[in-house]
Amino acid sequence: MNFENATEGAKEQLAHAKEQINSKIDDVKVAAGEKVTDALDAANGRLNTAGEKIAEAGAKLWESAPEGRIGDAIGVAAAQVESAGEFLADATVQEITKDLAGFVRKHPLQSLAAGLVVGGLFGLAFSRVRGALRA
Repeated sequence: MNFENATEGAKEQLAHAKEQINSKIDDVKVAAGEKVTDALDAANGRLNTAGEKIAEAGAKLWESAPEGRIGDAIGVAAAQVESAGEFLADATVQEITKDLAGFVRKHPLQSLAAGLVVGGLFGLAFSRVRGALRA
C-alpha cells in the first residue's frame, strides 16, 4: 500500500512540475513575442524615417537639376530616388520581407547570384577594414 501512495504522490508532483514548466514556457513565449513586436516597430520607424529622408533628397535633386540632357537624366534618377524613398516611407519590414521572398521564389538563380555578389562585397569590405585596423 505504501508503494501505491508513493506512486500517486510522485505522479501528483510530476503533474504539478509539468504545469509549472508549461506556465513558464508560456510566459517566455509572451515575453519573446513582445520583444519581437517592439523590435519590428522600432525597425519600421527607422525605415520610414529613412524613406522620408530619401524621398526629400530625391525631390531636392529634381528641383536642382539643370536644363538639357544632363538635367533630364538627373531628373529621371531623382524621380527614381524619390519613388524609392516614398516606398520605404510607407513600407514595413514585414512587407519588404514578403516582397523579397516572392522575388527569390520567382528568380532563384538571379537571387543566388546577387547574394554571392553582395556577400563577396561585404567580405571584401570587412577584410579591408580588418586589415586597416591591424596596421
